[in-house]
Amino acid sequence: MKAPVQKNINFTEGAIVPKLLLFAVPIILSELLQSLYTSVDALVVGRNVGSAALAAVSVCGPITNLLIGFFNGMSIGNTVMVAKAFGSGDEEQTKKAVRYAFTFSIVLGVVVSAIGILLAPVLLSLTGCNEEIYAEAIVYLRIYLAGLMFTVIYNCGTGILRAVGDSRSPLYVLALTSVLNIALDLLFVASLGWGTAGVGIATIIAQGISVLLVHQMIRRQIQTHAVALKETWTDGRRQIAASVSVGFSAGVQNALISFSNIFVWNYINAFPTAVSAGIGTAVKIDRFVILPCKAITMTTTTYVSQNLGGAQYKRARQGIWYGLALCAAVTAVLAISLAFFAEPVAGLFSEEQEVIDAAVSMVHFLLPFYSVMVVREVLLGYLRGYGKSRMPMILTLAAMVAMRQLFLALATARWPGEICVINASFPFGWSFAMLFLLIYMLLIRKRMWREAENAPAEKTAA
Repeated sequence: MKAPVQKNINFTEGAIVPKLLLFAVPIILSELLQSLYTSVDALVVGRNVGSAALAAVSVCGPITNLLIGFFNGMSIGNTVMVAKAFGSGDEEQTKKAVRYAFTFSIVLGVVVSAIGILLAPVLLSLTGCNEEIYAEAIVYLRIYLAGLMFTVIYNCGTGILRAVGDSRSPLYVLALTSVLNIALDLLFVASLGWGTAGVGIATIIAQGISVLLVHQMIRRQIQTHAVALKETWTDGRRQIAASVSVGFSAGVQNALISFSNIFVWNYINAFPTAVSAGIGTAVKIDRFVILPCKAITMTTTTYVSQNLGGAQYKRARQGIWYGLALCAAVTAVLAISLAFFAEPVAGLFSEEQEVIDAAVSMVHFLLPFYSVMVVREVLLGYLRGYGKSRMPMILTLAAMVAMRQLFLALATARWPGEICVINASFPFGWSFAMLFLLIYMLLIRKRMWREAENAPAEKTAA
């Protein structure tokens, strides 16, 4: 299939490194801007309302990350299906794949938003949220969850655009809506005094506009209508099942890791409010360091999927090495920069020295361990490109959920009140996840390659 517009990238031909960079950089910037949504919320309330409001927004972070992480993972299944159709050169099949994926995301988004609003008190209670911040936290969370449908649809839409080689359009949309979100945050909170409710409303408005823009871009680029309820129900169920098979494992993995983080907040909330606000700030800073690696992971998945669809098996195998090299280089630059500027960055979120000190302590503790995170993320992206998501999910959850929770239970009992125990729990999970995934990949790589190469022949024979 010929790319609809010149800016679309086809990974099945031409030089690899320039295309990976051209594709990855817009995703990195997009992920950066998307992270600004919640980080700006925290920054605005922290500086205009106080540390209690900052803690209220921070304590909701694991919950919103849980839901967003799940549907980001689900969108990977759609990306893989559309990327394979695009790589095969079948224009009509690509259009069908796009219609099925986008329509499914709309139905899913509406359902989960409704469920999220109803379950908000239950989810918040799991964090051990204290009475001082509960009222503000529940207002912010319910408003945020009301707009979750837009997040689901938007992430699916950007996954479709990236699957056909366009990583720039999502960047343009996010650039516009991030500026809008910041402006509305300042209007609703700093000017109108709406507090945590104001930042939640600002986020919903910005995300709703982003969905409209992405929908129009899909229609223009793929040259097909993106919403087809009847066609999806009658003809698209097989693709949706295949998409869910890949995406559900990734989604569950992301969600359960975030779910585990909710229980981590039970330990964090045992500290004074200023300290918990500082840890929440450090977690937000940590997300900015990790997000380029996650963006390169998405690039690796798209690269592998397109090449498998186009029967370029040797190129597909090379994806892991290019992904590791790019991810390591970008993360190293960010980590070294943060080693020098952690305190002024933390100071953007709060002027209270106790909040800043807690944030800086955690950030500096995590820096040496980002190399471990790099390997973990690229392995996940590579395996997902081959359609291997179930076992990586199980292995990652064993490390990031079970082993980390066990570590926290034992370590906090042995060293109660020590903040370094909370800090250490994050790289503890990363390290075991990397080890488990590396062993798994080495054990199955040859069989995985053979299965990918035999798949077209099996399909033809059928």
